[in-house]
Amino acid sequence: MADVTSILPDFAKDTPVWLSLVATAVGGLEGALLARQHEKKLDIAGVVILAISLGFGGGLIRDVLIGNTPPEVLRHWEYIAVVGVAVVVILLLGRQIARFGYALFMLDALTMGLFAAVGAQYAVTFHLPAITAVFVGSFAAVGGGLAAALLLGEVPRIMRPGPPYAIAAVAGAITYVLLDGVNGGIASTACIAVVFIVRIAAERAGLRTTAIKPLD
Repeated sequence: MADVTSILPDFAKDTPVWLSLVATAVGGLEGALLARQHEKKLDIAGVVILAISLGFGGGLIRDVLIGNTPPEVLRHWEYIAVVGVAVVVILLLGRQIARFGYALFMLDALTMGLFAAVGAQYAVTFHLPAITAVFVGSFAAVGGGLAAALLLGEVPRIMRPGPPYAIAAVAGAITYVLLDGVNGGIASTACIAVVFIVRIAAERAGLRTTAIKPLD
């Protein structure tokens, strides 16, 4: 019987190109959809910029934090092309795509876990301390949303009472760092699973973070 540790792919260290592009496409779709649904009624530039922010904002932030420049997404034209396709899809079929909101949510939960694993793995590869790897992995997972919120002049959703996005990202990054020394395949798979499970479970249970009481 084959050892399970030998057949689990290390999604963080050896991310298949197609999987990385799918993750970018999901972010691009979400960003473009957010732009079309936003109350500020953005123009085509706004749609493109938000698609870029959510498509590979997390990867850009990750690479800048660890000094991996030029950023990975700028070295390969395919990433920009995928975001461009996502924009066209939303412009043409945005109303229909919006009907699959929960499916996009599930894909986002999976890609968020992948970004957390890849971010943490990059930090480990650069021989950064474990706590720094957790920090980088967490920011890689939520960086696109942070960038989009700042562009819209809003408080990022991870900082507001609501679904525990930040908690899910941190939990996944911690999982990767703890298990990376055991096996990369197990670490990346567990990280993605933790982020996915936390987000889906919180959504189904209606769990929300609470606001901190302000100082008088």
